[in-house]
Amino acid sequence: MDGTLLVAGGVVVLLASVLAGGTGFGYSLVCTPLLLLAGIPLTDVVVLNLTVGVVTRLGAVLRLRHSVDRQRSAYLVAGCVPGLLLGHLTLDLVDADALKVTAGAVAVVAAGFLLLRRPATSPPAPGAPSRLAPGVAGVLGGFLGITTSMNGPPPVILLSHRQVAPRAFIADMAVYLLACNAMALTLIGLTGGLSLDRVGLLLACWLPGAVLGNHVGVTYGARLPLTGFRLLTLGLVMVTGLATVATSVGGG
Repeated sequence: MDGTLLVAGGVVVLLASVLAGGTGFGYSLVCTPLLLLAGIPLTDVVVLNLTVGVVTRLGAVLRLRHSVDRQRSAYLVAGCVPGLLLGHLTLDLVDADALKVTAGAVAVVAAGFLLLRRPATSPPAPGAPSRLAPGVAGVLGGFLGITTSMNGPPPVILLSHRQVAPRAFIADMAVYLLACNAMALTLIGLTGGLSLDRVGLLLACWLPGAVLGNHVGVTYGARLPLTGFRLLTLGLVMVTGLATVATSVGGG
């Protein structure tokens, strides 16, 4: 294994985990395009990101459990089940380069939305929120999760649109990502898609940094000036996402 890849990947995972801990999202948006550009196969990137997500989001769920909106989280998690199954079926039908293009495009679109969206200027409209929207977001997230590991954008956009308070936002995303990632890994494992001989060393080297970064993000997310870091990171996501699309199409 290339030592440069281990070190560079570890730095990427650490910084992405700080972002994810402080904002509730962004880990796979950062890591997927960069790891693909580093030459790691998409199937391994998916396993790596899902595993890191399970480990780091478990801690966030435990710390923020009192801020979770149980009904909203339940609909998000329930929705991801058919999305995971549909995505798993798609893996056998769609070319890997097409999925790489999808991963890069999702990164660009999601980062662009999060960069350009205006801050809320008024509270959400009163009344009971729709149950359909979290279910649909869960389905889309589940599909993207098992195919590209990028299951965050649909629920992020939903929660942003509903102007969910930051702490509840992070808590709900933690529950959703923990459940969705765990189910995706279980499904991949049951169908023979886990290969520890390829990803075991990377996980052993990168998980400690991911746990540390997530702890820093969750602990100091409300205090540190993460706005600039978030803007720079999402800008990097857009650049690397575009590069992933270009190299996948050009090298196809």
